Amino acid sequence: MGGQVKHQPVFPMPRTAFVLLVLCVALAIMPHVSRLPIGLLPVFLGVLIWRIQIFRQRLRFPHRLLRLGLVMLAFFGVVFHHGTIFGPDAGVSLLITAYVFKLLEMYTKRDAFLIIILSYFVLATEFLFSFSIFSSAYVLVVLIFITAALIALNQTDATIVVWRPLKKALILFLQAIPLLVALSLLFPRIGPVWQLNLSKGTSTVGLSDRVSPGDIAELSRSDKLAFRVEFEGQVPDHSQRYWRAVVFDRFDGRTWYAMDLKSQSPLYKSAMDKGSRSIKYRVLLNATGQNWLITMPWAEIDKLKHFPTDSLMQFYQEPINTNLSYEVISYPDYQYKADKIGQSEYQTLTSLPGATDPQSRRYADRLFEQAGYDPERYSDKLLNVIFTGNFVYTLRPPRLGINSIDDFLFNTQKGFCAHYAGAYVFLMRAVGIPARMVGGYQGGTLHPIGGYLLVHQYDAHAWAEYWVQGKGWVRVDPTAAVAPSRIEFGPLNDSSDRSFLDDSPLSPDKLRNIALIARMRLFADYVDYLWVKNVVSYNKESQSDLFAKLLGKVTPQRIALLMGGVGAAVLLLMAGIVLIDRRNLHRLERSDRLVLKLIKKLDKSGIVKEPGEGLASFLRRVKTRFPEQSGNLEEINQIVESIKYSNSKNLTNLTLSGNTPDDTLRELEKALSSAIERFKP
Repeated sequence: MGGQVKHQPVFPMPRTAFVLLVLCVALAIMPHVSRLPIGLLPVFLGVLIWRIQIFRQRLRFPHRLLRLGLVMLAFFGVVFHHGTIFGPDAGVSLLITAYVFKLLEMYTKRDAFLIIILSYFVLATEFLFSFSIFSSAYVLVVLIFITAALIALNQTDATIVVWRPLKKALILFLQAIPLLVALSLLFPRIGPVWQLNLSKGTSTVGLSDRVSPGDIAELSRSDKLAFRVEFEGQVPDHSQRYWRAVVFDRFDGRTWYAMDLKSQSPLYKSAMDKGSRSIKYRVLLNATGQNWLITMPWAEIDKLKHFPTDSLMQFYQEPINTNLSYEVISYPDYQYKADKIGQSEYQTLTSLPGATDPQSRRYADRLFEQAGYDPERYSDKLLNVIFTGNFVYTLRPPRLGINSIDDFLFNTQKGFCAHYAGAYVFLMRAVGIPARMVGGYQGGTLHPIGGYLLVHQYDAHAWAEYWVQGKGWVRVDPTAAVAPSRIEFGPLNDSSDRSFLDDSPLSPDKLRNIALIARMRLFADYVDYLWVKNVVSYNKESQSDLFAKLLGKVTPQRIALLMGGVGAAVLLLMAGIVLIDRRNLHRLERSDRLVLKLIKKLDKSGIVKEPGEGLASFLRRVKTRFPEQSGNLEEINQIVESIKYSNSKNLTNLTLSGNTPDDTLRELEKALSSAIERFKP
């Protein structure tokens, strides 16, 4: 680069501000690295290096056509990677692309301010994907860095003293905490005036509204957390913890499709016999992008607007795109529609596609006849005769042919829960017994510290239900006949399939037998659990409960009084902080106190400093009175000028090698004190 003409930056940006700004850009995009096209990462790194070299006057700003070409290349890279320009993943990727390339157009101070403002926006997009305490803590730290860059941009200090604006930004944040807490707890929790559909174009991991061979197996290889559960009292046994989410009622020969809210009837409360036994618990559900509420059936959900349906699904009022907390009472001994079901429901739940899988249909007819046309005996035969044969439970089954049920039952005989549940429902429907497949989760892991239950995506499961006269809907889990350890102990302790978590090679679950890692993970999850429970899940109902605890009877007058009192307390606290800052601002520095000491000493000798008279002029008058101390007085004047009128760079030049400007200031103040002590009027 030696022969290239250096390019002077358009405005002399403070070095500290530039260092912080580049650091902020890197930190703001760091959480989104996994969502960006892999090919863009070296491009973004190159842009950062290019901008640094421009600041060092080693490179020029790129030509407009080159910038346009790079931006278009990045744009098409994002579209190719995500397959769309819509949705949070693609939208955030495009925002980051524009954000990074803006560095190559940072000509003026206004451009630098714009990049800092964009940094706040890019940082905030992390909350589109995660509300965990670790993400929140990261956002907070980067927020302080961005604010420090904003402070540094308004300073003229040319040296790299990063900690000074960082200290100011941290103080600003600490001062804002009382107001932050007050607004978070007391400000009315109202819904948004518009909705962003995060279920489209995102990489949310979870159950889908359709199940094809391989779907639940993919979930079972993910260690992402699905939800947590707090039980009141004893936790049900592992084999009894079936977490119902979605019902699949339509089959096209390969894929099962879920029932949506529009196609369902409301729950017939008169047909529900809840039974006497109940289980109380709270669910802390992570974002799913769907509007299904996950519970153990049958469930009544308190303090949450939802829609229970005839299929025993629970629908929330909108897609769940953020953490959601709700209280549940489940009745495990329930019976629903024990007497009869409607004709249209019967037709739907006994229908099969065309003339597919003829071998399975003939086999079903033969077994049903052997069972004496009794649905319960027939179900037992299916479990005992078919699924206890040579069937193997695996998350990596072979591909199935056109007649997928025939191919699975009589050829491959290898599959996971959706294969077995789907085949069971098919065989039940083949003889006219209403049946459906249910998707959800099974089991969960008890947290030894917090006592709550952790349910991960690898706990995703599918089972079946069939209707029988006098009992209503009966749950059957064909997987239990093939891999009972999967149901009794969960996938972590099931050795029937070694492909478990193959897609998560760095999963902490694979290292759970290492004591230190296991303890660290448990502690981290407990901290995140407290954060989600007390902060992220704080909603309108939580606020109402808080008001009830503080006020007793909640009335608009009492709420207004509470908010006014808290607001006044916060204002008084902030006013106190401002007064303390002003007091510190007007506090004399040590050099000023030393000069006042000299002035008082001369005042006693009859030499009075005139109002508005500068120190240099005053000391010249003193020299005429005490010519023998001219050297000492000149030294005092030079030291004061060095302290008052030299910037930190000059102070550094004045001191010894290795000293900081603060060390130099202390040395100068010490020298000033000695010179004033030597002065004897």
